[in-house]
Amino acid sequence: MKSLPERGLLLLLAAVQFTHITDFMILMPLGPQLMRELEIGPGRFSALVSSYTLAAGVAGLLAAPFLDRYDRRPLLLKLYAGFIVGTIACATAHSFLALLLARALCGAFGGVAGAVVLAIVSDLVPPARRASAMGIIMTAFSAAAALGVPFGLYLSQRINWEAPFWLLAGLSAVTWLALYRQLPPVRHH
Repeated sequence: MKSLPERGLLLLLAAVQFTHITDFMILMPLGPQLMRELEIGPGRFSALVSSYTLAAGVAGLLAAPFLDRYDRRPLLLKLYAGFIVGTIACATAHSFLALLLARALCGAFGGVAGAVVLAIVSDLVPPARRASAMGIIMTAFSAAAALGVPFGLYLSQRINWEAPFWLLAGLSAVTWLALYRQLPPVRHH
């Protein structure tokens, strides 16, 4: 396995952040469509939105004591695979409960994967370049809001509300394969 130059690796890690942040944000603009199609009210819709964040917080607290004990490469690959499964579960959910559980699954895996991405940057990038490296990673948040959410909303209006989740699952799968091929072991932290 030949690893990417630093900039390429940062862009790959930013792609992980882009997909999980887009997945987090995409549900909010789909509100009217989801409430109509799943026949749920605003209270249940707010539970769908908050389930991602709550699951990410709980999973992060539970995982924090153990994450530094392991090589970050297989950890990120497993967490990101769980996120992909959760995103596919969102695309195939056709009830409130199924979507709620799928959102929680995405949050639990995606939230911790996001933390592992930041830890990998801290481990691999020397302190002199770390701030600009973190800037590249954090740009994924802005890109998710500026590109991912509007495009996802466009897909949901043109096709159906599941389409953005299918697209994210596909993009995430391609990103996972690139991580598998290019991310070096990260044992020293």
